[in-house]
Amino acid sequence: MRPRMLVRFPTVRAPAVSWPVIPDHKRVSYPSLAPDFQVLDREVTAAFVEADLAALRRQNRYRRQQVIILLGSAALTGLGGLQALCADQHWPGLLLAVLGVLLAATGRATRELDDLNGYLTERVKAERLRALHFLFLSRTGPYAGADREADLRRAVVAIRFGKEPT
Repeated sequence: MRPRMLVRFPTVRAPAVSWPVIPDHKRVSYPSLAPDFQVLDREVTAAFVEADLAALRRQNRYRRQQVIILLGSAALTGLGGLQALCADQHWPGLLLAVLGVLLAATGRATRELDDLNGYLTERVKAERLRALHFLFLSRTGPYAGADREADLRRAVVAIRFGKEPT
């Protein structure tokens, strides 16, 4: 278990687990909804897991990039101070220049990869798909009629393409 202070700290590896919207131990309390859970598992779960994992990966990558930039900036500051103290030495200045170029390249890659916007886009998709679970289970709105499964499939496709389901 990670210390509370480091829970949001990025990991080296991207997350590989997406938690289910409604865990199995909660589902058993509602046996009358078992057919609806099967429909949701068949129609929505794969899309939810895909969007959720994509969001978690991009979030982790974005946080990792920000930590690298922060630590690199601190190292640059320290090397600048070391260069000022050891004016007769050339190696701190060379290290400062190399680290500065690497940090600039990292900053540019961060902008070009646009992981923050990618994370937000995928998170919105995942949360819309999560909401579909509860709308479908409540049998309200478009999920109150006889074609509720077809409406669910159309909504999943719309969300996957970044559109608002109708």
